[in-house]
Amino acid sequence: MTNNLSYIKSSLITDAVCFLCRKAACILPEDVYIGINELYSKETSETARGFLEEILVNAEIAAETQRPICQDTGITVVFIEIGQNVFIEGEDLESAVNNGVAKAYQQFFLRKSVVENPIFNRKNTQTNTPAVIHTQIVHGNSVKITVLPKGSGSENMSAVKMLKPSDGIDEIVNFVLETVKNAGANSCPPLHVGIGIGGTMEYAALLSKKALLNKIMPLSELKKAAKTDEKKELELRIFLEIQKTKIGAEGFGGNSTAFAVNIETYPCHIAGLPIAVNLNCHAARHAEIIIDENTIIPDKLQTKFEISKYRNKIDYSKYKKLTLPLENKDIIDLKAGDRVLLTGEIYTARDAAHKKLIEALKSNKELPFELKNQIIYYTGPCPAMADEIIGPAGPTTALRMDKYTPQLLDLGLKGMIGKGGRGYEVLESIKKNKAIYFVATGGAGCLISQKIKSADIIAYPELGPEAIYKLVVEDFPVIASIDSEGNTVFVNP
Repeated sequence: MTNNLSYIKSSLITDAVCFLCRKAACILPEDVYIGINELYSKETSETARGFLEEILVNAEIAAETQRPICQDTGITVVFIEIGQNVFIEGEDLESAVNNGVAKAYQQFFLRKSVVENPIFNRKNTQTNTPAVIHTQIVHGNSVKITVLPKGSGSENMSAVKMLKPSDGIDEIVNFVLETVKNAGANSCPPLHVGIGIGGTMEYAALLSKKALLNKIMPLSELKKAAKTDEKKELELRIFLEIQKTKIGAEGFGGNSTAFAVNIETYPCHIAGLPIAVNLNCHAARHAEIIIDENTIIPDKLQTKFEISKYRNKIDYSKYKKLTLPLENKDIIDLKAGDRVLLTGEIYTARDAAHKKLIEALKSNKELPFELKNQIIYYTGPCPAMADEIIGPAGPTTALRMDKYTPQLLDLGLKGMIGKGGRGYEVLESIKKNKAIYFVATGGAGCLISQKIKSADIIAYPELGPEAIYKLVVEDFPVIASIDSEGNTVFVNP
């Protein structure tokens, strides 16, 4: 009897996962780049075109510098298809995968964002492990590994619903649209919308995440495929309906709310119709490799899309230049939609740092910086490499800071920089305190970090990426998104 087993060392799996974590973080898949480029070529809104330009330029910078596209390098989701004739030598599969994740996030200065316990001890593991691992046994003598780093800005806006069989296609479409509308700007559109239909509650969610790995078709090809394929017809219908919401790139209107819709289905119970919608931001990162016992893992990253195609296209000539700290007149003169270049000092703070600031205020302790007339930038950067001032440092979702913002505004804070919309109480507090809320391009971590000229941690270093930094920025591009009168540029479908 011939022994047709393949012996794959666990160390090879570790090296493959490490390589894929780096590649997924730094190289935007070619089909995603093409999909966003297609939106850009058809976009009629000047503001939306500006955001799409920054997204494309950022992807080019990330590929060229081999640094993360977005500072949120995600929780690592790993799909593994193991050939039934494969024997893994050495460590168990889970350990091999997690070793690869930890190695990549340490060696390539990726942001570590995983906490030990979701409820009782939200302490950073400092390794970005454990990964979320999905395995499947298939025919063959090889192992296919796919890594999908998933940031929380879009993941938080995803949803599951148990429809009734009688609800049918119309309710499927309605639920997807409802999810996209509820997400608004917070999920960093343009979006890749993954939809899972069938199975059970948890399996529909898994299908929706798998759908994000599907190859993206140009619209012309999707229209052609929709003529003979019912699933493609539904994907096209949903895609066109999403564009009609006019949420647009970064939530500022226009025709670029989504760049792709993909559906995965599975048989289900006669009484059920489970559906899950998994939103992915424009930084729709993933990478895959097939390995066997003879595979050698590449030591360099490569990209197929053209570098520097958009690098010189961004035009900041129509932006207002302002020096920080902002005077009251500067803030009052700014109107929603104004494009601004900021120069001067700002401070970073996000979820955990805000919590500590409020705790300090309750205990009558001195804050690490003077709030009056300051700007807080909601970001958690990647670790800096030796030759960097700061790692990629794009904005995080501002809505999570709404709980703390009114109190800080009442104490003299004059502005915030983030992404996505704000709640009613924050909007009213901005009006009351004559403050301002700016939006920077979500997911443009490499581009934005080039505008930061110095960065020093001044408080809470134990929080890792959530520590408070003092930044000096020069011509930092933002848009006035809620002005001192409470006017906003966000589209609310």
